[in-house]
Amino acid sequence: MSTTLLPAIRSIVGDWITYITSMSFKDINKLVKSPDEIHTRKGLSEWIQREAIDSHSDDIAKYIENTPQRFLGSLIIGVYDGRPNWAPLNINFKIDQLELSEEQRDSVEGKLGLLHLSGDEKLFAIDGQHRVSGIKKALDKLGQDNSIAKDEINVIFVAHDESSQEGKLRTRRLFTTVNKKAKPVSKSATIALDEDNGFAIVTRNLIDQHWLFEDERQHISYTSTGSISPKDEKIITSVVGLYEISKDLYGNNKKQFESKRPTDDELQQHLSDVISFLDEILEECSELKEVFKEQQNTARYYREELNHLLFRPVGQRAFARATQLLISRGFDTKAAISVLLKADMNISSHDWHNILWDPIGETMITSKLVMAETQLLRLCGHEARTTRNAQNLDELIHLRG
Repeated sequence: MSTTLLPAIRSIVGDWITYITSMSFKDINKLVKSPDEIHTRKGLSEWIQREAIDSHSDDIAKYIENTPQRFLGSLIIGVYDGRPNWAPLNINFKIDQLELSEEQRDSVEGKLGLLHLSGDEKLFAIDGQHRVSGIKKALDKLGQDNSIAKDEINVIFVAHDESSQEGKLRTRRLFTTVNKKAKPVSKSATIALDEDNGFAIVTRNLIDQHWLFEDERQHISYTSTGSISPKDEKIITSVVGLYEISKDLYGNNKKQFESKRPTDDELQQHLSDVISFLDEILEECSELKEVFKEQQNTARYYREELNHLLFRPVGQRAFARATQLLISRGFDTKAAISVLLKADMNISSHDWHNILWDPIGETMITSKLVMAETQLLRLCGHEARTTRNAQNLDELIHLRG
């Protein structure tokens, strides 16, 4: 495996040690990977690549190709599965033509050196994903021997301790730290890479671990929205939809769980809770079981012909919220799901008119999630989450007649 030697400056900021250097476009193209190699599901990896990197890279590629006075800002590169080998250079001040004080010499000592990459490292852009993708696309089009391949870009390397999982998490967390300070981070990018948001972590782990989301099954949609096409034959949810369901199944202190990284035990507990919900609902709901476990029918049939609540994203969220509420009232997951499945699941029926279904336009209503949860509970003979929720539902039912 080829090695790379780079001149660099070693710096310290906060409790990070960084190495500032420059890399040719050719080396960027060869060495810097997308932040997607940490997931077993290929679909999830490709989605992360698309969400974190590809959205604006075409314009950057055109800029590189067509602008002789091109300039790109510095990249921040994270290092996985290896640590750059740093060799400081000794400066012979005796032949130095500059008149430096002792203090100035001390400040330089140990900062200049060579950074050696063995080739075992996995490098990905913490900041500058679009620039990296634009460089790759430009070289793909122009060829690796084009003079542009010799262009150089400033790079800041951030290395973690490869012996600890915490080191990797710390490096990945820097992605959202940097980008939160620069610009708002989209929900999809948060789900893809955030290492502080517990719901994002649980969602990624769930996709990686649950059989339902194996790539060959094609049961999850990797899009930037939570919507699902009614005509889709196989999809049960989207990444964004699964993220929202993970939140809906959580009890109190949602803000804390998504803003400050939970403990490993807390993450594992919520992951287990969401897996338990999925396993039970796939077993207890005969329609879901028929499509996704027994594969005897299609999702489209239940979504279009029967308009089943659990084949619609907003219906799934209402069901998850109601399940969480019943669990908080003493039910176990299986019992809560069994109770809720007694409700009318056909959202074209009068029970769901003007709540989840517009009977005139024959379209879904997605803006009344709380009301849908309240109606689902009521249809099963259970009280609303709050008195106000019950009053709002009563007012709507009175108005629709």
